Amino acid sequence: MELCGKIKYHILSILGGVTMPSISQSIIINVDSSYIETYIKQKGFTRSEEEKGKELKYWADELLQEEKLKRSDFEDFLFEELFCGKRKSVRIYKLDSIRHIKFGQDWQIPLKEKYNIDSLNFKNILGTIPNSGDRRKIAAITSEVNHKNELVSIRLLFVLFAQTYKDQVVNDTLAYIPVEINFNNKTMIIKAWNRNGLVDGDRPDEMMDHIKKIMSSSFNVITKRFGIRHKKVLYNMSQGLISDIYQKIPAYTKIPLLEEKIREFEQTVLSVLPLENIHETGEGISLNSGVLDFNDEIHKVIEKLTVSDYFYDMPYEEVWNMGIDTIISRIRFNDVEHVLASLSGEESDIPVFCTKTFMSLKKSMEDAELVEKLWIAKERSRGRLALKYDASKDEYLGILILSNIRFKQADLNLALEIYRSYGSEKTKQTTEENRRYVV
Repeated sequence: MELCGKIKYHILSILGGVTMPSISQSIIINVDSSYIETYIKQKGFTRSEEEKGKELKYWADELLQEEKLKRSDFEDFLFEELFCGKRKSVRIYKLDSIRHIKFGQDWQIPLKEKYNIDSLNFKNILGTIPNSGDRRKIAAITSEVNHKNELVSIRLLFVLFAQTYKDQVVNDTLAYIPVEINFNNKTMIIKAWNRNGLVDGDRPDEMMDHIKKIMSSSFNVITKRFGIRHKKVLYNMSQGLISDIYQKIPAYTKIPLLEEKIREFEQTVLSVLPLENIHETGEGISLNSGVLDFNDEIHKVIEKLTVSDYFYDMPYEEVWNMGIDTIISRIRFNDVEHVLASLSGEESDIPVFCTKTFMSLKKSMEDAELVEKLWIAKERSRGRLALKYDASKDEYLGILILSNIRFKQADLNLALEIYRSYGSEKTKQTTEENRRYVV
């Protein structure tokens, strides 16, 4: 009976009676063969002795064609993998007005005209293969609506024809660019795989730029700039994370007890040295404005002493035993004079927050209150998550997943949660109130 079914299926496929499902090598590369193999095993299929030498593509194709592997389930799996997985380069855009795009019918006309798509919920990843003549297609769409029939979210999986160059050979391939619009928080997220070897014009940033323009020109998705706000959020994050660590240092927390001694030392120095730019005030002698914030410099030296003492010869791994779950590994900022500073640990096992260079330049960062890029490591149950936040472009916030992990939606949610927790007004007020002792 099974053999008859196979023969019938084969004949129909030859005559064009059915569309044979098939997984391309480009899809396998974009997902990863090991994950596909694991998925198939979880569905209860293992290779026979004859099949062990067979390429994954042909084994998966046979299971699909014989309907042992349900195509809809497999498409669901591919959709989730291609929405995250290797696509660890993320852009978050802020939406402007959404009144022209918040209903399904707002999307149906452009989808039909430009992509011949009739539904806001479909998946045809296996059957959607662009080529050099038709370079861009949409392989899948999912959407969610509320009780008013307004869109809550829409996810589009673009697939682009691309080429790689290696060993003086050009090869055709596919690139998947997922786009998600959340109408509640008015954001659009675009992701890409930072794949090596792509030719000019097919680089990840170029493809994301292209899809961003398509979302605007074809679907009327209008975004607005962050300006410097996301740089301020990264500054708040840097202050908060470093404060969490410094407040764990016993000697550091005792610095406020030295206020009177610091003031006495300051007055002694200013009264003994024959300085030119000083004047009398009701509280004693003071340097003229713009010469030097001497009191602050004394505080910074004492802070540097307590921090350097605490972390002296401390192995990197022991930092995590301080009762913290997030650290800064690198930071980049422009000071008030627009001088760019990019700091990382002086040695691979020294976090940036306890290096001499950072301690020397932190005042410049405090004055500017802007951080351009921030690298952090976050402790979690599934291992540490290494992230890079990039606010260098005012059009969007960039997030790069640096960990060698199977990137999932939960990882992006965590990255966004960290960012948003430092974007609130309450966080800003806390930063201002504790500015002297935050960094």
